[in-house]
Amino acid sequence: MYICKIKGKEMNSKTGVLSLVLAILLALAVGFFAWQNTQLKSEIATLQDTVQVAHVEKAKLLSNLDSLEVEIKKQVAANEEMDSVLAERLAEIEQTRAELAVAKADAALVAKYKKQIEVLRATAEQFIRENDRLKHKVDSLSFVDSLKQQKIDTMTIIDYQKTQQIEKLSEKVEIGSQLRISDIVAKGYNKSGKIATKARRTAKIGVSGTLLKNNLAEAGSKTLFIRIIAPNGTVLTASNINQFDFEGKTIMYTEKKELGYNNEDVKFEIFYDASNETLEIGTYQISIFCGGKEIGRSSLGLQ
Repeated sequence: MYICKIKGKEMNSKTGVLSLVLAILLALAVGFFAWQNTQLKSEIATLQDTVQVAHVEKAKLLSNLDSLEVEIKKQVAANEEMDSVLAERLAEIEQTRAELAVAKADAALVAKYKKQIEVLRATAEQFIRENDRLKHKVDSLSFVDSLKQQKIDTMTIIDYQKTQQIEKLSEKVEIGSQLRISDIVAKGYNKSGKIATKARRTAKIGVSGTLLKNNLAEAGSKTLFIRIIAPNGTVLTASNINQFDFEGKTIMYTEKKELGYNNEDVKFEIFYDASNETLEIGTYQISIFCGGKEIGRSSLGLQ
């Protein structure tokens, strides 16, 4: 009986130890799984953060591509030599944008495209700087051409002004060198050579005067053309071939006379035979021409 009690106590002692061990193991297992669960949650959170960061980086890279594309497009058509190169950069941007849009939000992939975009931007910026340099060179050349054109325009204006001055001076010399006549007198004469004031008795009209001295005029033979216009407006002339040029037109003259001119006063007298004319009563206008210019006027009144 006593032995049975001892064995029962031993049995109870072993059971208690076993229960304690099992409890400890269970606690350890629960603790381990709890720790593992915490680690897993931490890894998941870290992974989610990484994915979120990757999404943000993707968005930044796409925005970077957009801004780079805008910068390149500003340079297109600025220089023909660079347009093809800039077009290639735009094609690379479009391709990179398409690849990046479908790529997973993976940190490694994002890093790869980030590096690729950095290389692309560096290359594009180099071409943009080169394009700006060429544009600056072209602008500088244009500016130089503009300065040259301004200089040419200024020289043209100066030449024009000089030409105007020369023309004005030439005009003054020409005006100054024109011959002049003074003391012009027109008279009518009858068949006896006496002064006639009646139209029906006038057989000859005489015009006299002095070709004045002018040191600016060219010396030599001078032809005077006398033009007598009757009251009815017709030109008195002995022949229809009596014509000369005046201010771009051919006009009739009444009589002409050659004079030797040596830059000194020269007196002259010219007569027109009107014996075959039926002269009208009225005023006869008389003009004298030389060298294509009208150099004197007078008139004669017949009753």
